[in-house]
Amino acid sequence: FHPSGQAFASASDDKTARIYDIRSDQQLALFEEPKKTSGFSSCGLSLSGRFIFAGGDDNNIHMWDALKNQHRGHLSGHESRITSLSVSTNGMSIVSSSWDQNCRVWA
Repeated sequence: FHPSGQAFASASDDKTARIYDIRSDQQLALFEEPKKTSGFSSCGLSLSGRFIFAGGDDNNIHMWDALKNQHRGHLSGHESRITSLSVSTNGMSIVSSSWDQNCRVWA
């Protein structure tokens, strides 16, 4: 969920991540991995709601700037598909888990 509680993010095997407005029941933004080769299994929003993170089948966490609708890069380190991720409540780190049987903390 967005920190305001008025929007939420989703990520999908269709190779997209999206942000939806709860009040208007409308899609606000659509994000795609630049190579369009990876589906996503998990996602999260930064504490400010400005950045969206999606865990991919390509073993990476992809990051987008939601205000500029730009892919800002990825975090790599897992050796298999990312199964879940969560942004800490203070917004200072992300934790991810993977089919490689590891959890990683990104700070």
